[in-house]
Amino acid sequence: MKLAFAVALFIAVVFVGWNIFTFLGQAHALNQNLADVQSKLTAAQTQEANLEEETQYLSNPANLEKELRSQFNYTKPGEKMIVIVQPQTSSTNP
Repeated sequence: MKLAFAVALFIAVVFVGWNIFTFLGQAHALNQNLADVQSKLTAAQTQEANLEEETQYLSNPANLEKELRSQFNYTKPGEKMIVIVQPQTSSTNP
């Protein structure tokens, strides 16, 4: 009788121990997943703030015109564009 109780108790302890071990493994995996998601959320929030700032900057017509001129070499009719080219430097001395 005592032997059967001891064996049953041992099996119950092993079963509970295995479940605890499994749950701890799942908890660790979920915590890692949560950290990854929080990192992605932070990056997305930073990107959203940058886009909002850029949207507000470009909503001003003067800023929009300035960006169009600088990025696409846009000129108004009758304006002439001057392009200054930097002299190239060589890495070898002649």
